[in-house]
Amino acid sequence: MTTVHFAPDPEFALNPDLAHRLVGLFNRSAAMGLLRGPAITRLDPASIRRLVRDLQRHGIAGAAGVGLSPLMKDGPAQWDEATTRAMEDRLDQVAQALESSPAPAAEWPAMRGVFGDDWLAQFLCVSPSSMRRYAGGERDTPGAVIARLHWLAMVVSDLAGAYNDAGIKRWFDRSRAQLAGRSPRAALGREWDADGEMAAQVRALASVLSGAQPLAV
Repeated sequence: MTTVHFAPDPEFALNPDLAHRLVGLFNRSAAMGLLRGPAITRLDPASIRRLVRDLQRHGIAGAAGVGLSPLMKDGPAQWDEATTRAMEDRLDQVAQALESSPAPAAEWPAMRGVFGDDWLAQFLCVSPSSMRRYAGGERDTPGAVIARLHWLAMVVSDLAGAYNDAGIKRWFDRSRAQLAGRSPRAALGREWDADGEMAAQVRALASVLSGAQPLAV
């Protein structure tokens, strides 16, 4: 999983709403394993061009480059309000496209890198040997496992701005008042449903870290 950790760039200052959406999109793409290459440390036109190129390589957000072209041009970030709102809308559309586009071939190596094979296999309710066959393309990944894997990638993308890989892994095993004192992992239980009510509760708990972190600590 490509590391995403931005340092402030005074030459490419964005309004908070636009920057928030971009950072979220980078984190989501990284968690899904869609970003190639080294760590991303600057929120600048070059990084945005790289993001759009990698998403298009995977057949996602093919038209994003048109709507986001102002963000990919070198130079100061100076746009009128209408252009800014249009880019925010386009970023929301791309984020939703990722939400709706499981990519197991890319997500397997990304999530194995964060959690390790034993933890990941147990969490996804498969044997380690089956998981390795799925991840290696020797067998097709079952639909229920694809859904769990994609759900996990989405949660990791929500947590990535607050935790490193070790912290993300620990997050799943810490008790939470919002889950009646259980950890997210325990609350989900065995053979959990990625579209079920408990999965939605855990996802919501992770997602507040993007804007209301104290609720989840």
